[in-house]
Formats: sequence, C-alpha cells, structure tokens
Amino acid sequence: MNKYGVIVYEGGKFKEQNILNLGDYVQSTAAKQFLPQVNHHVTREAMHLYNDENIKMIMNAWYMANPDNFPPSDKITPLYVSLHLNSSIVDRIFRPEVIAHFKKHQPIGCRDNHTRDLLRAKGIDAYYSGCMTLTLGCTYKRDKVSDEVIFADIMHDSLSMKQLLKQPLRLGKRILNGRIKELSIKNDILKKYFDEDVLKNAIYIDQMVPYIDANVGFKMADEYLKRLSSARFVVTSRIHTALPCLAMGTPVIFVNGGFKTKVDNCRFDGLLDFFNRIDVDNSGDSRCNFSFSGNKISINTVLNNKDLHIPFANELIKKCQGFTC
Repeated sequence: MNKYGVIVYEGGKFKEQNILNLGDYVQSTAAKQFLPQVNHHVTREAMHLYNDENIKMIMNAWYMANPDNFPPSDKITPLYVSLHLNSSIVDRIFRPEVIAHFKKHQPIGCRDNHTRDLLRAKGIDAYYSGCMTLTLGCTYKRDKVSDEVIFADIMHDSLSMKQLLKQPLRLGKRILNGRIKELSIKNDILKKYFDEDVLKNAIYIDQMVPYIDANVGFKMADEYLKRLSSARFVVTSRIHTALPCLAMGTPVIFVNGGFKTKVDNCRFDGLLDFFNRIDVDNSGDSRCNFSFSGNKISINTVLNNKDLHIPFANELIKKCQGFTC
C-alpha cells in the first residue's frame, strides 16, 4: 500500500522569523485533498533530509528559500505540478544534481510560464500546468452566499503606514525613492472602484500570520477557504486567495499593482489572464479588464469570473488522481 506525504512549513526559518504565508497551507490543502491518507508531514526546506519510509508526494510549491537543500530525498516519489522557481534563486538552484533530478521526473508542471521557460532552457521537459489551488473546487463548494465582502492584502507590497513605521529604514527608502505615494494610490484606487458602503463594511484580511505548526496551518487554511467560498465577492492582490476563489466560484477581483520587482512579477506570468483585474501602473493610473453596471461596485453588483482556468484545473485533477490511485 502506498504511503503519502504532504508539504508543510515548519521549523527553521519559518519559526525563527515568526511569520508564515497562509497561502502556503492553502497550496498544501489543494494537494492534500487528492491523497488517500497523509502519513508524513515533510517541511519544504528539509525534504532532502527525509529518511523514513518511501512516500509519494504532490510537489506543488515555491522552491525554495534554501536552494542548497534541493533536490529532495530519494525516498520521496514526486509528482511535480504547479512548481515555481523564483528569479531570486535561479543562479543557485540549477546545480547538476538538480537538473538530473528534474529530468528523472519530467515532464515538470509549472505554475507560471517563467518557471517553464527556465526549465526548458536547461533541457528539462516542462509545461505550464497552472496552480494546484485551481482544483480546490473539488472539496470546497459555494453552497451558501453571505453578504460578507473580503478585501485581502490589496497592493500588499506597498505596505501600510503602520507597517512602514515598524520598519524605519524601509520607510526612509520609500520616502526617498517616491514609493511612499503608493499609500495614497491604494486608497484612491479603492475609492474609485468601490462604493462607500462596501469599503466601510468589508472584512480586511492579512494573509500573513504568525508562525503556526502544520496542524494549525491546515485548520486555518480550511477555515479561510470556507470563508472565501461563501463571500459575496473578494478583492485581493494575493494569488492564493484569488485562485481558490476561481476554483470555488466566488466572484473575485485581482488588484494588480504595487509589485515592483521581478521576484514578484515572475510569479504571475500565465495566471493574470484568469482574473477580472484592476491593473494599476506606477503613476497610479488604473483600468479594469472587466465591466460592471453603475459607476462603482456595490454589494449588489453582479460579478462573473472568467472561465479560462477550467481546462487547466481539469488537467491537474486528472494528473493528481492518476498519481494517487
């Protein structure tokens, strides 16, 4: 009988920094739903140290904070789908043993075109798979709809004044380089597109949370996904909030603004077209790629998601079911 593992985010730098992105446990929840059982939690940054019984793992994740810790143990049989290699580590991860590992387990499904192209340049068979969170509609259903509107980390890279005051060096730098104006841009964007009642009564959520162990992480992710599934609509700049909403059928608007670096933007290549978006440029000018009735979006505005993601979700479901059957 096969045994299975799932990626978690425990110990090491996660615990030291006392901060986690709840979206990581949303990603692992997407993989977990296809596993007959979970026999082992394997932390992403220490997969090379795994030395227990042989296990199969769906390996959807961002690889990785410590690229020297890759590839994983030979005791892990991987299914690589929704892989992301960030631009911040590409000069350190493509060692000969890593390239050999990917070639052994190709084709590699990539979350974004950026990662696909990196792997292909190294002679690795890679394709665009989309993100595993697009499959969450298998488990989470939109059975009821509340009047709750959720705003999750709008233009989060811009940071709030409260956040910047805790980081005086970053605050000073943003004053000098002009990025401090992003604070007013974010407020102006929200006031431009959403009516006063929506902004006043919305629930504002931060996807970053203090350090938690895996059991709490999965519990929080489950609660978050259930809340998203019943929201009237969701507005976010987090892909692991926006993509699950697509999967569950919750109307979602992605605010694409405030991302200044390649580290951020390389994650979006291939995903942004799935969303109803508000695109914001560096000067604060904005435009929608979708239409709505009236001058501003209200609690009663009808919003319909695009359906471009559906073929990718269906293919991911088929691959994961084949891997775990």
